[in-house]
Amino acid sequence: MLGFWIVSAIQLIGFICIWLLLRHYFPSYVDQKGKNLATKEDIKEITKKTEEVKILFQKEMAEFSTDLTFMNNYAFKRYSLLYTKIYGIVIQSEYLRFFDKKYKISDRYFKEYPFLEIQKEKQGALFVEPIKDEITSFNKKQLCDYIIDKEEYASPKLLKMAIAYRYAWSNYSGTTQLTNQILSDSFNISELELIQELIVTTIKEYNELRKTVKLSYNKHELEYGELDPSDFK
Repeated sequence: MLGFWIVSAIQLIGFICIWLLLRHYFPSYVDQKGKNLATKEDIKEITKKTEEVKILFQKEMAEFSTDLTFMNNYAFKRYSLLYTKIYGIVIQSEYLRFFDKKYKISDRYFKEYPFLEIQKEKQGALFVEPIKDEITSFNKKQLCDYIIDKEEYASPKLLKMAIAYRYAWSNYSGTTQLTNQILSDSFNISELELIQELIVTTIKEYNELRKTVKLSYNKHELEYGELDPSDFK
């Protein structure tokens, strides 16, 4: 009889232990296993999204790099094939102004004489013949023609002004005489205004391109569109 009660007590204790185990440990175990499963699924999903973002990023970076390379190459072509040439034409004009002022030959201000040209002549038997060389070719007409000839490298603003200037130049008093005085005066004013703006724009955009292609540039020229006179001293 005593043995029966001992066995029963042991069984009861065993049931109680199992009940406590199931009540306290098993739910925590099941919950933790669920969390572990969820964590693995989350990691898998996060990994998938990360790879998708990585591929998208690489694609966009490749496109950006291609665009950047194109823009840099195009900027250098604009600088080397157009702006260095027309900037050189402007420099010659401005040096003439500096030279005349330095040696007190004349004092021709930019607003009144925005572009100065060198003209050479030789006396022929019957008439005076103009001399054409590299220096005399640096003139307003060539400045305008070169911009139009290299139009694919000019800014929209510069190209529009060059085309407008070509029309004004062909009709102002320096090239022709119009019978209509009002029309003649209009062309003269337009020619003067356009060549001023052409020079200012050329100087600014030349320095802007040098800045873009990581070359040294003149901050004064970039801001004001006028050559720094200290460069000639």
